[in-house]
Amino acid sequence: MALSDNIFHPPPEKIRIIPYQTFPGPLNMAIDYFLSLNCSAQTMPVLRFYGWKPNCLSIGFHQQWQAIDTVRLNADGFEFTRRPTGGRAIFHAEELTYSVHFPKNQVKQQPLYRFFHQLFFSALLQLGYPVELKEDTEKLPALSGQTVDYPCFTKSAQTEVQSGGKKLIGSAQKIFTDSILQHGSILVGDGHKRLAAYLKISESERQEVVQEIEEKSVSLERLSARKINVLKLMTAIVNQLELLTNISVNWQDLDQFEIDSAKYYLGQFG
Repeated sequence: MALSDNIFHPPPEKIRIIPYQTFPGPLNMAIDYFLSLNCSAQTMPVLRFYGWKPNCLSIGFHQQWQAIDTVRLNADGFEFTRRPTGGRAIFHAEELTYSVHFPKNQVKQQPLYRFFHQLFFSALLQLGYPVELKEDTEKLPALSGQTVDYPCFTKSAQTEVQSGGKKLIGSAQKIFTDSILQHGSILVGDGHKRLAAYLKISESERQEVVQEIEEKSVSLERLSARKINVLKLMTAIVNQLELLTNISVNWQDLDQFEIDSAKYYLGQFG
């Protein structure tokens, strides 16, 4: 039985793979938004891989941007964006980011989340990383406005890829009229730890955030002395998708029409 058999109804025959490309943060979010708006029962599901150029701090849809020191962020040459999904703040650097766009009639939120984290877990195992898949029935607590609310990688969701109890992948979802968007970050290096530098907090609070991120998150580079290229990681994930499911993959770059169309939504994420 394939991994996808009891998750998708019906399982898709094909999925479009958009290979790794880097974009500015607001455009990355606009592209994800556009792809989800245009995903329906009549279209092929999409798995997209991307990076952030320049590095970017993103916050969840419900977080307050006033807590971010955007002046310092911009002075350091980085960007700020708001994600269409919920979740906590992330400093996007040294990571492989992914997004999934599935017709809503094919799958529910939690099974979709679980499926892709199982897929990433299998790929990382095949690459030799000591990872585990954690199932947690506890719900993510509501935002309280406290400093510790902000870092994404200090909070656990229901199905997490971890190593030694530390979080390796952070993901979030949003339901659209016809589709479900899920996107997230796979930590390759330790760049995400710079988040604390861009929060408007006291130095004692900053040290608290730094310590919490250190204690609760881990990157692939911390798990192995060898460097991993994001393209190799992407390929391993797609290989596992083909190996563990009956879904065929269709590699297809973003075309200029899609990029130009996504720019229409930049104002929502800039």
